Amino acid sequence: MNENNPTHGENRPEAVPAEAPTPSAPAPAPIAPLQAVTGAFLSPGETFKRIVERHWTLVAVPLVLIMIFNVVSVVLMRNRVDMKQFVRDQIRQSRFADQLSDAQIEEAAEREASRPAAFTAFFACLFLVVTVLFLAALFWLVLLAFGFEINFKRSLLAVGFAMLPMTVAAVLFIVILFVKDPNSIDIQNALATNPAALLDRESTSKPLYALLQSLDLFKAWMIFLLSVGLAAAARCRVAPAAAAVVVLYFVWVGVRVALAAIF
Repeated sequence: MNENNPTHGENRPEAVPAEAPTPSAPAPAPIAPLQAVTGAFLSPGETFKRIVERHWTLVAVPLVLIMIFNVVSVVLMRNRVDMKQFVRDQIRQSRFADQLSDAQIEEAAEREASRPAAFTAFFACLFLVVTVLFLAALFWLVLLAFGFEINFKRSLLAVGFAMLPMTVAAVLFIVILFVKDPNSIDIQNALATNPAALLDRESTSKPLYALLQSLDLFKAWMIFLLSVGLAAAARCRVAPAAAAVVVLYFVWVGVRVALAAIF
């Protein structure tokens, strides 16, 4: 025995094995375009979380779908509706009707009726793209100003897919063109999904009609999807995203009502 060894007979601590690193949760698989479209309708909460992680070019999917249905509805409308009478009615309902002679109204109706459907469809598509880009930039800046983590790409994807209810509206409009007399349809409120459809346009004040027309089921659907999508884009709860969407929407409604009162 070696008595000089001070450690002899002492219990030495056993070596503790290094803790194995906890495996991180696997990243969700990239969402396919068709799955993104159906998921935006059926399960928007989970779907938008995956959509906003994709490359910004995915926004082309909802935009192209909306454009296709819009172009079809525009072409069908111009072929089935008496465009001359439609333009005459629009002019006569405006505040400028008293300043125009019957000949000038007829000239405007002829000019609009002779315009190619492709011209109207092109500007409808251009307006859609500009609107989506504008809204994406607006919500990006607003949510960024309130300290949320968001970039333009994520905002763009959220806004683009939130516009998908427009495809449903276009399909319903196409159906209405075939099941009703096209010339009896109020083109500006064809789906009758808001309280303004219950009122007579000519006898109702224009500001009130514009306000009630803004309380629309399809607009409410898009507001819901925008709220969910922007919450996913900003990695925040739905409540603050919804507050931003609703406030900005009613600012737009106020501008629309004011313009209706002026013009």
